Formats: sequence, C-alpha cells, structure tokens
Amino acid sequence: MFIGTSYPKLDDKYRLILPAKFRDRLAGGVVLTKGQENCLVLLTRAEFESRAEALTANVTIGSQEHRTLIRHFFYDADEQTPDGQGRILVTSGLREWAGLTRDLVVAGVGKHIEIWNPEKHSAFMIAGADAYANYSEGEVKLN
Repeated sequence: MFIGTSYPKLDDKYRLILPAKFRDRLAGGVVLTKGQENCLVLLTRAEFESRAEALTANVTIGSQEHRTLIRHFFYDADEQTPDGQGRILVTSGLREWAGLTRDLVVAGVGKHIEIWNPEKHSAFMIAGADAYANYSEGEVKLN
C-alpha cells in the first residue's frame, strides 16, 4: 500500500526521483499514465495490468465514452524501470496533461501513487475537504 505525501521537484531532464519509501516496491517496473482530475497515476506493472484487464474485459467495441476512457488510459502510458537512483522520466505528453512544471506533489493513494501540479492538488483537496469531513459510513458522496 502506498501512503503519505512528498514534494519533490523534476530535474532538468524531467526526471522524478521517487520517494525513498516507495522505491523498493517500484524497483521491478512501473507504468505512468493519465489519471482523473488531470493528475498522473504511477502504478506497479502488476497493478497496471490488473486495471487494464478490468477496463478491457469482455468489451469488443463498447460505448464512445468507454473507448475514450481506454484511449486516455493507454495512449500516453509509459512503462519504465526506475534507474539506480530511483528516477523515472515524466514524458512531455504526461507533463502537459497534468500541468506539471518543476514542483510536484507525490501522494500515495493505496494501490497507486498520484503526481500533481501543486496548485491543482491544493484546489482539489480544499474542494473535497467538507465532503470528507462530513462523510458518513455507507454514503459515497465525496465529490
């Protein structure tokens, strides 16, 4: 499980140094792809394959909405193995999607890691704070 938040910076070659506490679990390879709310999602290869299977299982053509979802999930996905210093490259298409510059927010979210533009992350967290504070078990209205 991935938990906690860190605030790293992209280096001059657009590489992210993964937080030390995550590196061992990611050493075998990762997939970086688009996430919802214009963040990036970093998954282990196994978790990416599991989500890919769930998205594409028993679908031949599907609805236009489903095809669009699949395209966004796969098109800019980038499979990598972190280097010896725990770095991965954040490609230009993914940086553009998330509005990333040098400063980042990297947050563990259970089975995946999210990478955010700090301003977008702050706005997103503020917007959902009241819903989270007032969440009642059995209700799923966090948006």
